[in-house]
Amino acid sequence: MISPASPSSLIRCPMVASWVVTIAIATIVCPVASGIAPRPDRGAPSMSEPGRQPLLAFYYEQLDRDGDLDTFQVRVEARYSETTLRRLVSSADVRARRGAVSALGLIGDFGSNDALGSALADEDPAVRQLAVSSLWSIWFRAGSDEQNEKLRLIVEFNNRGLPREAQRQATRLIAEAPTFAEAYNQRAIASFVLGEFVESAADCKRVLELNPYHFGALGGLGQCYLRLGRPDLALETYRRSLAIQPHDEGLKRLIKTLEADRR
Repeated sequence: MISPASPSSLIRCPMVASWVVTIAIATIVCPVASGIAPRPDRGAPSMSEPGRQPLLAFYYEQLDRDGDLDTFQVRVEARYSETTLRRLVSSADVRARRGAVSALGLIGDFGSNDALGSALADEDPAVRQLAVSSLWSIWFRAGSDEQNEKLRLIVEFNNRGLPREAQRQATRLIAEAPTFAEAYNQRAIASFVLGEFVESAADCKRVLELNPYHFGALGGLGQCYLRLGRPDLALETYRRSLAIQPHDEGLKRLIKTLEADRR
């Protein structure tokens, strides 16, 4: 069961100017979610004791109970490497998966992109929504500290309705950091708002070359194709997005509509 107000939903995530899978642009706060997990077995479980839940599941349950992200992060960093957390994203224990995805959102780097991207297809809705939040987090800290700060300012320009300035600043950041995928995404958003759909689509494609799990860029690319009168390419793009988010009902409805229009 999803509980958006649950304390464990409070993964630190930047304010982002992002795509929505419609014909319009929206500025949103990084999506958050949490599941209300069953309470753990009492006692102090070890990290890998057979027949007992992973310790990470217990840490996650405590986070879900008290909302203390700092304590959760300290506990995780004392016991787990990022490599282990990536492995636990595929744990059989749903609470461990939630904990791993949450932890990677706090301490992971872009090397965790594939693990978190795979969690977008998890059978558990809380894992999926936590993965969305954690992906935005690692995408926004994929550069150096200075580059991340420049990206934050670009996002502010987009959020404040200053797309031309966002576009200019993103172009400068791209020249400095040509593999920083989110810089291209923010420039794509600015270009879309300015009605420059060809340029926006080109940036979306570049994002996806650098980060094939970037569902935001996939949504944006589909929007660009619709504005350019290419619903066939939009449909292809949305199907590609559904392949990494197979439980997304909004995408399914959009694809169904586009398929019906082609008949």
